[in-house]
Amino acid sequence: FAGTSATTFSPEKGMTRGMFVTVLSNLAQIDKTQYTGSSQFVDVSKDAYYAPCVNWAVKNGIVSGIDAKHFAPEKLITREQAAFMLSNYLSYAKITLPTDNSKPLFADNASISNYAVDAVRLMQEAGLMVGTGNNYFRPRATSTRAQIATLMYSFYTKVA
Repeated sequence: FAGTSATTFSPEKGMTRGMFVTVLSNLAQIDKTQYTGSSQFVDVSKDAYYAPCVNWAVKNGIVSGIDAKHFAPEKLITREQAAFMLSNYLSYAKITLPTDNSKPLFADNASISNYAVDAVRLMQEAGLMVGTGNNYFRPRATSTRAQIATLMYSFYTKVA
């Protein structure tokens, strides 16, 4: 997990989709030289720092684009997208987390996109993602860099 510069972390700044995929690829310790070249997405330049990470994540079923031609790497990641991508990473890495299914559904569970419902529930049951107050998940809210750092720390401590 790197800063936004050599001396700045920018904890309250929103995490982009490109940043998040980079975090996941670093967690997987991929050899980025194996994933260079053109992307299937027109908005992922082969020279972008996240390009090999996106290529790896697509190849391994961790992410998909916002449509067939666009990944939207500079778009801020939502809480449900982060849950979905991390859940897919767990499948890729063959990691099973201990869960507690006695937790009540989030108060706004019905507003979670269909594709992310199971992933959000898994993150909640594993204790990796919690509500934002009054048991609301706020699935389409932007995830900050601090929130993602906390998520990854929680994930790492449960796995390690």
